[in-house]
Amino acid sequence: MSPRDPLFDTLFRPTTVAPAIASAAPVRVAGTRSRAGNAMNRTRVALLDGALRSVEVNATKITMAQVAAAAGVAKATLYNHFRTREAVLSALLAAEVAKLVDEFSGRPLADALGGAANAISRHPALRTLARIEPGTLAVLGCIDSSAEGWRSAHAGVAALLGAEHRRGTDTVLRWLASFLITPGSPASIAADLAVVLGGLPAASPGDAAQPASPVSRAAQPA
Repeated sequence: MSPRDPLFDTLFRPTTVAPAIASAAPVRVAGTRSRAGNAMNRTRVALLDGALRSVEVNATKITMAQVAAAAGVAKATLYNHFRTREAVLSALLAAEVAKLVDEFSGRPLADALGGAANAISRHPALRTLARIEPGTLAVLGCIDSSAEGWRSAHAGVAALLGAEHRRGTDTVLRWLASFLITPGSPASIAADLAVVLGGLPAASPGDAAQPASPVSRAAQPA
């Protein structure tokens, strides 16, 4: 059994005694492209949208009833997808990181990084955490190579840099992480970005043969 994600343990510590089953319920899809499968996916998206709206109001101290109400579904529907509040929050965190990576992947480097920094700075759920749970936000802003969200973010930044034959993924990731804690204005982000891009080295021909990142090396057994 793989160790628990330390980011998950710190951020999503339950406020009540956890039930016996603490993981998300598996999604059963009748077929790869079946109507039932598509409906389940749409429902999951709606539930995560409801969870996001709940977090924007209550930070991580949300309840299953709040999530179901915000999503416009019965609590039984929510429990078909997620068994606990912690499972909802874990899925929401992964979904928000994936959304950010998908939105800016394939764009020119400056546009992608500037857009990502502005999106992080404006993210309403992060601003709620800053107001209500600053300690949670501080933990979230600490780059942790063992956390799924940071691995996804690292891979997304590495792909953007690789497409323009640049190195410096960790430098860029630290710069983006700073906006989790301290939002930037569009003008300040643009000024900072010019400095960051100016300091990124060009990739050398041998870079492709090297391990992808400290994240991938950390995942290797000792």
